[in-house]
Amino acid sequence: MIYQKFKRFVEANQLFGPQARLLVAVSGGQDSVALVHLLLELKKDWPELDLALAHFNHQLRASAAADERFVRQLARKLKLKLFVGRGRVREYARHNKLNLEEAGRLKRYEFLEKVADRWGADLVLTAHTMTDQAETVLMRIFRGTGLEGLQAIRLRAGRVVRPLLWLRRQEIEQYLGDRGIKFRLDETNLDKAILRNKIRLELIPHLEKEFDPEVVSHLAQLALIAQDENEALAELVEGMWPVVTRGCCGRHKKGGHNTRSPIFELDMRALKEMPMAVARRLIRKFLHLTLGLESPSFDQTEAVLRLAEGQKFSWGKDKVLINEGGWLKRLETGQKRTGFSFWWDGRQTIRLHDCWEFSGRLVSAASLGPPEYDDYTRCYLDADRLRFPLEMRSRKLGDKYRPLGLDGEKKLKDLLRERKIPVEMRQLLPVFVSDGRIVWVPGLPVAADFKVTAATRNIFLIEKIDLP
Repeated sequence: MIYQKFKRFVEANQLFGPQARLLVAVSGGQDSVALVHLLLELKKDWPELDLALAHFNHQLRASAAADERFVRQLARKLKLKLFVGRGRVREYARHNKLNLEEAGRLKRYEFLEKVADRWGADLVLTAHTMTDQAETVLMRIFRGTGLEGLQAIRLRAGRVVRPLLWLRRQEIEQYLGDRGIKFRLDETNLDKAILRNKIRLELIPHLEKEFDPEVVSHLAQLALIAQDENEALAELVEGMWPVVTRGCCGRHKKGGHNTRSPIFELDMRALKEMPMAVARRLIRKFLHLTLGLESPSFDQTEAVLRLAEGQKFSWGKDKVLINEGGWLKRLETGQKRTGFSFWWDGRQTIRLHDCWEFSGRLVSAASLGPPEYDDYTRCYLDADRLRFPLEMRSRKLGDKYRPLGLDGEKKLKDLLRERKIPVEMRQLLPVFVSDGRIVWVPGLPVAADFKVTAATRNIFLIEKIDLP
């Protein structure tokens, strides 16, 4: 029975417990509708399970409004709380130079995270299946990937959990058909011009028929193995990072302009003594942090690994690395730069403008004692919500965030003005950022999304140090 298989998978992987508060992402398609009904069956065994639905209307298809109406009717029929959001995904994709699929994914998860915070959800559940997993693994292979890419869809990612990841799409169809449960059909799923659809409709059936009837489960197993092994490698790389790098944050005069020094330098000689898998990972991390490359390619990584003394690697005219004295570092181009931007791992102190210095430390919530709140000189952040290294940068046009005490986001410019921070100080103030999201600006409260709560286990404390 599919329900029993679903329940066993939840329990065996400890995805959530009988008293969990779960926000379920529902598109109206067969997978998400099946997930809702399976959870309602589970609620009969676990009566304290708390469920709510969330639907994001991407406003991309003519049928999007009908999908939203269907989900609203489903929620009413099942007497479940529903949150609905809408986004201008096409406009967002164009503005950020993204394809529609990636833009839609980013806006959808942004909506889900905000709703989860507002409702107080423990977890966000999505309805990715084993078949989705197999399709994703094949897509990654075709595009060229390493172990990180083979992880495909993670069973857990932050507070997002995928409890259907061990059910095939055919099992979902059988479950819905046996119970006469209605769902919406996405007409774009039949468009074979889309790679994922072509894999689903043509390649996987061919592989199952001609090569391996269990190809879907074998690909899913490959992803699970890759996830476990990737975690082990990632831990090793994080431990090695401070050993093979040295920090050099700051600014200096060059060509009459204030320019930013390289953030980190990487010991290329040490890399030669390491297993290739670890060396590649360290290079990829360095490229991401120093040049901002989101996902460095194999060719880029290999080119940097092969750099001899004095050789350079460039990715655009202002992104140049050089192997100098056995250390890989960013080469300043001498172009005029405005503002400032440093990466900070939170371990050492970081200095700014020769007048501000900040320290950071990680403490357990249980051992901290009564906090001493002062928005100007210190802040307390939920460490488990942060992603290191943090960026410390100057204000940008259009910066927004939601500090404690506000119901929604507000422009940073307006917040500083309301706090009567002098105009001459505003451009000098550092903005602390985690994974693209503002967490604190001295003089203002911390961001509500990173606040310390009763559930916080670890706290990251940032303090301003008085300089002589």
